[in-house]
Amino acid sequence: MNIAEFVKVNSPQVINEIIDGEAIIVNMENGFYYSIDKVGASIWNLIEEGNAIDQISNSIVSQYHGNANDIKNGVSKFISQLLDENLIIVVEDGNPKSTNLTTDNVAEKHDFEVPVLHKYTDMEDLLLLDPIHDVEESGWPNTNPKTD
Repeated sequence: MNIAEFVKVNSPQVINEIIDGEAIIVNMENGFYYSIDKVGASIWNLIEEGNAIDQISNSIVSQYHGNANDIKNGVSKFISQLLDENLIIVVEDGNPKSTNLTTDNVAEKHDFEVPVLHKYTDMEDLLLLDPIHDVEESGWPNTNPKTD
């Protein structure tokens, strides 16, 4: 993984919502769902905004107390987990953000905690039964010819 690479959410098969600082992520392809909070939810939000991996790392370093190398290693490992779970993908033609992601004006920095990706497989069968799998990306009522 190159830190200058851009990553993005692997949509449309991955859907997500951030609620009260916790990201809930569902991979509709395999039926697994995930939760991440605190630092992990901040990283997810930066991924959704279309930032490069090094931009994400630098932003997290500026938001949390801790050794910069430890924070960058934690971010890198977490992004690797997201890639391994096929929740995000590397984008070849990402556009660098023109805004400065550092947050020197953060009112209160919290201690860095290594982000944890919680994986749940208990609803796999139910999620895979969802009829969303039987339609094309354009949505209902266009059925997917692969499932007919």
